[in-house]
Amino acid sequence: MRAPGIPVDAAAFAAAMERLGPFEKSPRLAVGWSGGGDSTALLSLVAEWAAARGGTLMALHVDHRLRATSRAEALSLGGCAARLGIAFRPLEWTGAKPATGIMAAARDARLALLEAACAQAGIWHLLLAHHAGDQRETAALRAARGSGPDGIAGMSALVERARVRLVRPLLGFAHGDLLATCRARGLDWLEDPSNRDPRFARAALRLAGGAPPLPVRAHALARAAREHALAELLARAVDLDPAGFAYLDASVLAGAPEGIARTALARVARTIGGGEYAPRGPRVAAAAQALLFDGAAARTLGRCRFVRRRDGRLLVAREAAGLPDPVELVAGAPLAWDGRYEVRLEAPVAGLRVAALGEAGWGELPRAVREAAATRFPPAARAVLPAILDLDGVGLVPHLMYGRGRHPLDTVVVRFRPRHALAGPVFIGP
Repeated sequence: MRAPGIPVDAAAFAAAMERLGPFEKSPRLAVGWSGGGDSTALLSLVAEWAAARGGTLMALHVDHRLRATSRAEALSLGGCAARLGIAFRPLEWTGAKPATGIMAAARDARLALLEAACAQAGIWHLLLAHHAGDQRETAALRAARGSGPDGIAGMSALVERARVRLVRPLLGFAHGDLLATCRARGLDWLEDPSNRDPRFARAALRLAGGAPPLPVRAHALARAAREHALAELLARAVDLDPAGFAYLDASVLAGAPEGIARTALARVARTIGGGEYAPRGPRVAAAAQALLFDGAAARTLGRCRFVRRRDGRLLVAREAAGLPDPVELVAGAPLAWDGRYEVRLEAPVAGLRVAALGEAGWGELPRAVREAAATRFPPAARAVLPAILDLDGVGLVPHLMYGRGRHPLDTVVVRFRPRHALAGPVFIGP
């Protein structure tokens, strides 16, 4: 255990980064930089680490427009980054702000802006400055809200999202270590007054004496073990089609421990259904009983339809209910459609929209196209495929390799990129 207030050196930081790889040969990285001591220390450490590996770094700063001084602070940070030779991009949270829950809304807006900036710049690794104190506070606040063991395990040091990896290499270091790092490197930092404002949960916790001791590490190790088992089960039981549906071996799930089998079923539904959250509780338990043990022919769960096939496997496809209305496509503006696909119009073409193919759209396709696709795409899966519509009906169905008349297949690129991967990296604690 490190004594508090010791500067983080290059070797200690490299060891923390090593467990969060792999990184490409010349890594391209971004740091979410608030200007505070924690993120300033992270920025300096990452700049040194990236330079030693021939990589590049961009500092991303979000101005939440919540303080009168925020714009001046952003300008100051831009000048600081220029002196350090680090690329800098300011981002702004514009629009009306909520009257309540402002900190949660600001957090969500900040992450969305950071992710979008990374995607635009072609950067896959977004580094955040959460440290050991943040981890303790997260566990304490979750425990106070009644979270179970997974919540009390705190934040994972690595999270894979649809467009970026969230990397937290500082979870093993104290806040004092990071301030000491800034001092040792001659770096100034900004102080955020909200960190001392008792209206906000984290500040109130600090002012009350800090987070109470909780077995965070023990919960983290237990969660990692459960996620390892889950990943292995998913690898054995699920055959994921790149068009956005899956086949599930019910017998494999039925032979797994009950809790892990239910979680696997919910995880499949979250990925294929494109929902923000996995289904939970009694609905998952009832679906698992029906599909894995009672031999039910079909069941819905988490925006998905589970259909038993003759070979005993379960087809899992997005259910037809609740699909979005047709959405117009704009060239150069990738669209996340239905939480399942990324749709990108490659060249300016007016009047193109994306919608589910549906049975009516399937009927519009030439007979030869339908016959070629029928063996791979069962009815429940093909009906919810994204189709590109023009004024005359179905113009493109990229997954079926169909383009009508003036619409070449490369006019629109459609990729299955669900909001949540089926199995990402397992939980990594401090």
